[in-house]
Amino acid sequence: MGSNMSENGSQSAANTHTTTNQTSHSVDSQEQEVPEFNEFKYRLNDDADADEVEDIFCYTPGGYHPVALGDALGDGGRFRVYHKLGFGGYATVWLCHDNISKKWRAVKIMTADSSTPDCAELKALRLFNGIDPDVLAANRLQLALEHFWIDGPNGRHLCFVLPFLGPKLSTTYSTYGHVPELMKDICFQLVEALKFLHSHRLCHGDFRTDNLLFRLADGVDEWDEEAVMKLLGKPDLARVEHMDGAETKFEPGVPAYLVERAHIAYGSGVCSSQIAVIDFGVSYRASQPPIYKGTGIPLPFASPEDIFRRDGDLGFHTDIWALGVAIAKVRCGFTPFADEQHDTLLEGLGKMECVMGPMPEPYRSIWNKWGGVFVNCQDENHGTREDGCWKDESVLATVYTDKEECARRSRIKEGRSPNYLHYRLQTGDMMQIDEEEAADIAAQAAANSHRLPAYTWGEDSRQLKYEEQIQYTMTDVEIKQMFDLFLKMFQWHPEQRATLDQVANHEWFGGRSRPQLATPSTPKPNNNKRAQAVGSGNGKESVWRGWRLYWEQIGQGLQKGAGRTLKFMATIGKTVSEAIVAATRRYRKIGRWGN
Repeated sequence: MGSNMSENGSQSAANTHTTTNQTSHSVDSQEQEVPEFNEFKYRLNDDADADEVEDIFCYTPGGYHPVALGDALGDGGRFRVYHKLGFGGYATVWLCHDNISKKWRAVKIMTADSSTPDCAELKALRLFNGIDPDVLAANRLQLALEHFWIDGPNGRHLCFVLPFLGPKLSTTYSTYGHVPELMKDICFQLVEALKFLHSHRLCHGDFRTDNLLFRLADGVDEWDEEAVMKLLGKPDLARVEHMDGAETKFEPGVPAYLVERAHIAYGSGVCSSQIAVIDFGVSYRASQPPIYKGTGIPLPFASPEDIFRRDGDLGFHTDIWALGVAIAKVRCGFTPFADEQHDTLLEGLGKMECVMGPMPEPYRSIWNKWGGVFVNCQDENHGTREDGCWKDESVLATVYTDKEECARRSRIKEGRSPNYLHYRLQTGDMMQIDEEEAADIAAQAAANSHRLPAYTWGEDSRQLKYEEQIQYTMTDVEIKQMFDLFLKMFQWHPEQRATLDQVANHEWFGGRSRPQLATPSTPKPNNNKRAQAVGSGNGKESVWRGWRLYWEQIGQGLQKGAGRTLKFMATIGKTVSEAIVAATRRYRKIGRWGN
């Protein structure tokens, strides 16, 4: 970590508004140009965490705007800079205090080369022209509140002002995965957001967990500087040095230091369970999909038509594919078809075949033309098969030989599941919490559905031993339901995928699409927050039976009573909360999960 410092009395910090620079599946995706190695003049000092700061080499003409803590941006110095929130290949994002609204805001400063009157971000604002910003926010869509321009040593930069939002949804599973009803509530919000967007004939184009954030609790954006500082601590700085060690002045477009991005933990107690969909930079009208270049969404979230540049097929169902991946990431902790950091296109397509069956036309012909892999191009003796063998749609398109195909199918069957994705759902995962923490989180989620459960990790609890962590596996019923949902959402051909109405009404969501009796500001009395079966590694009991059965009974009772008066439901809710506390104390005394 860099030095813990602040400049000009600016000591507040904020949360993660990232515009992550991930590698796209696109073979021709555009990347910001950086100088040749022999042109590099600057470096970061040895204490800097390179993963937490942007690329120093992009502070060149046409690149990033140099920002220092305490700088004032906008007309009359309206936005005072207090912390770094995030960065990407085309922008840096800063926590600023607005001296007019007296609220904390996120200011996204585009690179000079990306700041044009017809840039994607401005086009997105025009797409949504005529829709009230409050209506968008109520439907979980968050666009820029306003924008302005600034001039600097590296050029003219477009700046967007957004609300101060919370962390990404990317790693919710590792803490909250054992609370299935909370996870379903979050995932259903994703469906609702897309339904609203699609009802206006608009497609997001980049619907992935990096662009899905939690909102903060009401009033956090009005906290004073001391409160924000107490929440996050002072900014960490990474000092910039001359490559040759000289102590001469830097060029005007190069900052003296970079600021490491800030983070807000899910369990900080200030995160709402409500989500916000951001980054509409590649959004498009359903009638006008992007031509020749696809959306550029990273491989883990890319649909077959996007990967293979079937531009005419891009549309609502392309978003629905990405929605399915986002649901898997939030609820299960993994992306089904490609690892977010390491998998290749071949590996991603191979997993698609394991889930959806052999690659069909027109993708099969395109894959063959690309020439990277030829469909079963060798027989068992490694001899060349006849020309045109790739046309056989009964065999997998991502293997070299018949023998390899048989081996792949055998590996799937050895997992006691006929489908790779079903097998993956069955395996479960280790969670970075222990038994007592899991019980407390489940109790909080049941008592308050509008805020993420809080927790306080000690220095040692972040380094839990393997045997101290719990291993969570979904129930057989949920696995069956979720697998069925995924099979409906993941189809090679866009027109064969489930519609959003079909997704919203799927049994896995437990009737959430039906009208609710409670208002948005009132906890839903029939919203069962039962704790799920959890256990720990190395042979520990895998099910906390008493807790699970208790909540299944309560959930059934609440469903039967859904048509009763709100007053009666409130009484039930109070009884449930008291029972949670009692049950939690009881099992803490037992000291283990199960009987």
